[in-house]
Amino acid sequence: MSPRFPALVHPCTLLALALGLLASLTGCATSVTAPVAARPADATDPKVTGDAQLVTQPEGVLVLSLEKATGRAEVEFNYPAPFLNLSTYRDLALQVDNRTGVELDILVTGLSDLAVAYQACAQSRFLVRPAEKADLHVLMARPALPKDHPLVKRLGNLFAFPWGYQRHWQYLDAAAILRVTARVTWAGAKPGQTLTLSRPNGFGSYSVDPALLDTLQLPIVDEFGQDRSQRWPGKVDSVEELRNDGKRDVALVASSTRPRTQHSIYGGAPGAPTRTASGFFRVEKIDGKWWFIDPEGHLFWSLGVNCAATSSNTRVKGRETLFPESVQHREAVDYYRENVKLKHGDAAWEKSHTDVTLARMMDWGLNTLGVWSASELSAARRVPYTLIAHPDLQGIGSIRKMADPFSEGFNNSLNEILADMAAKHGDSPWLIGVFIENELDWKNGSDLAEEVLRCGSWVPARKAFVALLQKRYPDIAALNQAWGANYESFDVLRPRTGATPSPAYAKDLYDFMVLFADTFYGACAAAMDRHLPNHLYLGSRLHGWNPIIMAANSRHCDVISVNAYRYTLDDFSLTTDVDKPYLIGEFHFGTRDHGVWGAGLTWAADSRNQSDVVQAYLSDALRHPNIIGAHWFQWSGQAVTGRFDGENFGVGLVTIVDRPVEPLVDAFRNVADALFEYRLAPTPARIGAPAPR
Repeated sequence: MSPRFPALVHPCTLLALALGLLASLTGCATSVTAPVAARPADATDPKVTGDAQLVTQPEGVLVLSLEKATGRAEVEFNYPAPFLNLSTYRDLALQVDNRTGVELDILVTGLSDLAVAYQACAQSRFLVRPAEKADLHVLMARPALPKDHPLVKRLGNLFAFPWGYQRHWQYLDAAAILRVTARVTWAGAKPGQTLTLSRPNGFGSYSVDPALLDTLQLPIVDEFGQDRSQRWPGKVDSVEELRNDGKRDVALVASSTRPRTQHSIYGGAPGAPTRTASGFFRVEKIDGKWWFIDPEGHLFWSLGVNCAATSSNTRVKGRETLFPESVQHREAVDYYRENVKLKHGDAAWEKSHTDVTLARMMDWGLNTLGVWSASELSAARRVPYTLIAHPDLQGIGSIRKMADPFSEGFNNSLNEILADMAAKHGDSPWLIGVFIENELDWKNGSDLAEEVLRCGSWVPARKAFVALLQKRYPDIAALNQAWGANYESFDVLRPRTGATPSPAYAKDLYDFMVLFADTFYGACAAAMDRHLPNHLYLGSRLHGWNPIIMAANSRHCDVISVNAYRYTLDDFSLTTDVDKPYLIGEFHFGTRDHGVWGAGLTWAADSRNQSDVVQAYLSDALRHPNIIGAHWFQWSGQAVTGRFDGENFGVGLVTIVDRPVEPLVDAFRNVADALFEYRLAPTPARIGAPAPR
């Protein structure tokens, strides 16, 4: 995510794209605070499948009866033309009345293009308590605004603006919703108990009306980088408050000097070691489940956080009026860092901040430093850590975020970086392993192979592709016959266009993709063996599911790392050739509860929903036999005015003034307390769920 580039671009139909763009540009220029609810829309008769039965359907409401004590049912609303139009609303909404004695786990999904459902959707997850009535509000992200839009020109290319608008590469066309589903899961109910569910409707307003810029209270942020126009619990009003926070943290530092009671020194499972101690972290499959094994031989499951003790700048230059006069002369400002300095004092802030961060991690049950964390934390050798290597990227044609594994530049850079890491960390038992690169743009299927064919003849990857083809075909005539082409020589090969490609063409592209991926991951694995033989190769933090790349990961990596911004891992699977463990390199569920405008790449309705979904997601992960860890993105909340790429999300364990987000922290504590017991003997109910009644 840092930086984050989408793996796919949303290919809406022309009609849907036009309607969505029109809605995003016009929006709703009315109140942005008063909730607005839509009349339930007409649809075909809802379809109920699974372990519940539709028993009655009063106007606008469905009554479902549970048929099993533990089960799952799905309610599907389909909208043939005219489609469900919620273009003037911020959220897709449902109302539920849980008349059962158990918690309901409800995943709500809206779709506007069934052919590309992963991209053309809005989705959220909710945990509804027994006997609770709840409103389920699913944020509907929109496409990015044009660069010349007045909001972008004035405020920057932000992910979210102050009047309810948030962009995302994954979005449904709110003007043409084809299907809404509610997937309901439960455990421990009494068969025959019921719940009611409303038909889908709209809620809330949003606007990108340029006239709203005139209503902004400037500067937007105060001296601490907080939104001046909002109030929320935990907002700081004075430097004295920050200094008092620093004094209170001293007690935490004194009391949190080691991992949780009875755990191993590395945060592994309590009790005596049960596996062979190697002196370093390794992986092992035990009774059908993968685990990390810590250096002493304890079972270890990695509950971590990325960017610990660090944060990002927000740009001031060109947006000076958004900021107080005290920083208007600067290019950029890192408000989190500035607030930590105020909290601890200029002379002692770095050591104090390191000590406080480590104490918090131990108190909260976090046993791993994810990537991009402050180097002072790993140097303390009190919490296991991961590292990331970023070798030089050569690009492949128009695909810029990609290495050319056939090039000397990539291989030389890779070995230089890992050799330097080895000099600093090679003997450390606290180092779990190394990621090499993050969210490379592998594209879909064989798209990357076609881009290689567009490259110049001097590009090493193209040379390798031509060499593969020349081994397979004795001359250009043989290739032309196989591909149904008329190239004059191998030097002028280009992707096939027009006619349907031949099976031989498709196979050659596929085989080169396999070669490309094997060369990349093979080079990384060999370099790890050469420089850091005692440490795990953790893969490249994938954010797309190209099966060719997944299979190559399984052949070469010790652990397959994926950045899984999704709501559930219940049905999570990867295409692999070799059974390997998975590590979730990034996940989060953001909220707007602490003065930011954006909710995140995956979002929660509020702090309670955030806490619930974190525990549910991590429970999913702990039940999954291949998943051996998950790392939250990120330590600190982002600036309301955005980081370098415009992200301005409420995703921090601490806010921009370094105050813990208590409901979120409590969620991680709950998971940490139950972690090993739940991993060894999971139940269908999530960690933290209320007992059935």
